[in-house]
Amino acid sequence: MDCSEYMMSDTVLRFESVSLHRDGQSLVNSIDLNMSAGKMLAVLGPNGAGKTSLLNCVNSVSDFSGTILLQDRSVADYSPQQRAKILAMLPQQSALSFPFSVKEVIMLGRYPHNTGSKVDTAITDELLAMMQLTALADRSYTSLSGGEQQRTQIARVLSQLILDADMSIRSGSVLLLDEPVSSLDLSHQSSLMVLLKEFCGAGLAIGVVLHDLNLAAAYADQCALLKGGQLLVAGKPEQVITAELIRQAYGIEVEIIAHPKTAKPLVIREF
Repeated sequence: MDCSEYMMSDTVLRFESVSLHRDGQSLVNSIDLNMSAGKMLAVLGPNGAGKTSLLNCVNSVSDFSGTILLQDRSVADYSPQQRAKILAMLPQQSALSFPFSVKEVIMLGRYPHNTGSKVDTAITDELLAMMQLTALADRSYTSLSGGEQQRTQIARVLSQLILDADMSIRSGSVLLLDEPVSSLDLSHQSSLMVLLKEFCGAGLAIGVVLHDLNLAAAYADQCALLKGGQLLVAGKPEQVITAELIRQAYGIEVEIIAHPKTAKPLVIREF
């Protein structure tokens, strides 16, 4: 993977006092948070903490208060096609009832680009291989298992950010993933996180909502811990994934030890 340099600040997505209120409820409350080029941010917290709502604010450009800056410009200042070339988001659920093939679903991510069928096919074939979907390329999407559908959708949003057949991306592009590993088995969880780290190495900024704290500790560069719509803390995994903060956010007792091979925080649940 290559990258086209983003020449401004390292911070490519900035949340400034972002709040979201609906039906008399505060879903997100005055959050300040930064995402940097080439880094993975894990967004953590219990159910109802505001993780999904925070990510949704990025695409719902008129539905929140505060400011969200994408490459130093308000997200509202981009046309949908401009934004789609540098920002892709995978929600928790991606409903698709049409009998498209796996390859056709991934091709949908090429819509913002005008690179032609030859380049688009080359990119799609490469992503099929990366996501271990080549054997399923001509299968109907609706016939797939939940995990296979999820891998197809992840390939689709990745294809949205790729510039050319050399799999280059524009450094400073942003990928947001909401619980991408929830329907994946352990093998595919690991292979996905490794692949995402490779894309980070090419300059992509990735924000990923995770419930698995050990997965976040192993792969994320930064973590943000939310509770009740508020940001409790943001920082390196070892600063965020602590027994005290987990007790505060989740209301459970855990023990944190250093992973014997990586020294990253390892969460052990006290039953």
